[in-house]
Amino acid sequence: MATPITVMPSAAEIGEVVAQQILDGLAATDRYVVGFPAGRSATPVAAALDRLAHQSGVRVDNLRIVMMDEYVTGQSGEWKLLSPLTPHSCIGWARRNLLDPLGDLGLRSTSLIAPDPNEPAAFEKELIDGGGIDLFLLASGQGDGHVALNGPGTPRNAPTRVVELPESTRRDNVSTFPSLRSLDDVPAYGVTIGTAELAALSRSVVMLLWGPNKAYAFDRIRRADSYDPEWPATIVHDCHNARIYADEQAAQSEREGVS
Repeated sequence: MATPITVMPSAAEIGEVVAQQILDGLAATDRYVVGFPAGRSATPVAAALDRLAHQSGVRVDNLRIVMMDEYVTGQSGEWKLLSPLTPHSCIGWARRNLLDPLGDLGLRSTSLIAPDPNEPAAFEKELIDGGGIDLFLLASGQGDGHVALNGPGTPRNAPTRVVELPESTRRDNVSTFPSLRSLDDVPAYGVTIGTAELAALSRSVVMLLWGPNKAYAFDRIRRADSYDPEWPATIVHDCHNARIYADEQAAQSEREGVS
């Protein structure tokens, strides 16, 4: 069955809908786990979550945040996560957009989970021991379809691991973080959740596609009906309770009737 697609007028409206889904999930359980991509795709969700939570006064003590990837430096066995003070750090994005804004409502540094590049296999165990991921927010690379740091050619059963980023993914990430002014500024390695864990450990997923630069990604994903290793973001079709949210600019090919 095709993954449902919902087209909304704007990224802000997508953010509102997804943020409310998170708050509804929090209200229904004593521990709610949400996976986030860092960067522009999830920023409207984080902003709406901050606003709606403060408007309603909802406590978020039971919210757990899973970051899907992070840049690393060093070498095998001695990898180091990028400093969270670096503008393009994924963990730094989580601190600035989630932990700091929601700290007064109970979100703490211990609420944040990220893979350890020197023990990547432990990430899957940590997620399983925590009961899995209730909602994973996904984003697609605009030029190569990477999801997290799983680039083109990633097998469907790829585990959490350290990867060397292909040039196509590094070019995509130049536009993701304004602090990255050129390809030379993008780290060459990162630790990433695998496509295997994304599909197996998520109870539901939402693919976020907005802006005219995501129109090609939207078209590639909507044309697929299962995982295509040449466009890893198509993993959304293999996930449980999946949905694609796009704004009108990203979904322009569908509106124009491109087949």
